[in-house]
Amino acid sequence: RMAPILGRQEMSLRLFHLFSIALVANGLVPNGLVVRLSGRQPHVRMALQVVDLFPDPPTVGGNTVVPPPSRFPAALEVNPADETFSKATLTPFPTFVEVVSSPLQPVDVVAGVLLGIALLLGPDFLLAPAGLVPDKGIRPGYSLQKAVGALVDPDGQWLRDRREGLKSDAPLSVQVPVIAAFLSAGLALERVLLFSFEDASFVVAIGICSVFGGGLLEVVRDPLSTREERELQERRRDEFGVFAVDKLQRGGRCHEADIVSAFRAFYPRYRRRDMSGTADGVSLSDSEVGELVRSWNARMGRPAERTPAGYWKGVSVVSPRGSLRDVL
Repeated sequence: RMAPILGRQEMSLRLFHLFSIALVANGLVPNGLVVRLSGRQPHVRMALQVVDLFPDPPTVGGNTVVPPPSRFPAALEVNPADETFSKATLTPFPTFVEVVSSPLQPVDVVAGVLLGIALLLGPDFLLAPAGLVPDKGIRPGYSLQKAVGALVDPDGQWLRDRREGLKSDAPLSVQVPVIAAFLSAGLALERVLLFSFEDASFVVAIGICSVFGGGLLEVVRDPLSTREERELQERRRDEFGVFAVDKLQRGGRCHEADIVSAFRAFYPRYRRRDMSGTADGVSLSDSEVGELVRSWNARMGRPAERTPAGYWKGVSVVSPRGSLRDVL
């Protein structure tokens, strides 16, 4: 039963093929379109042909639009009559003498002032992370004030305080020449850095960073005590020594709060932390009394040890029947 059906399909395909040929021959179908039918699956093959619809360059507003070449020429041609170009010239680097002798600009003055302040503060902020700074610091400005003061005011009280490691302010007759010297050194250093880096803005950045680092170290540095503060501290240490002889004994343990309470009871003028409302009282905080305890322990050879919880092992508050004087 299938044979007659296949025969009719084959005949239909052949008739369609002949009909397609006739259409192509008469120009009714484009030449590039060929239809090939094989079996039951038709296959279509198309041939594309690119046709230039604009053979001539287009014009816009009377101007011909020509696309730029897609390939760079191997050799450049220069028209000598064209005056739109000039030969490259090599500018020589300025010498050190030329940089130093050049007139100062506002940015140079700013950089010189910043570098002068940085020199006055010193290089402690650079050497401190490596542990190369002594306990008192380098502080060139502080040292130069002492040197100038020895020439200008050798008998000044402020100079004696400086030599003893106390805080004191130098007079203007000493501060003015010291500041002028460091500002001059800052301007000279600015010229050297400008010759090295050839960028004034970079030199200003160096000055800003140096001033920031030196100033920050001065803020966090432990402040020096004045002569009045040192004398007051020595007097309080002597008072605590008298208290320790009568009210402390070696051995045992006690809390620091017990020592503070006994110290305030021994000296009525320190009986409260805030004695500003009294006529004969002196305000003294608990932390300051604790510092007196630690200072006394260090002077005595550290017979006791303080725990993080605030207890002292090796010393205790004596009972009314005994004292440290009796034990010693």
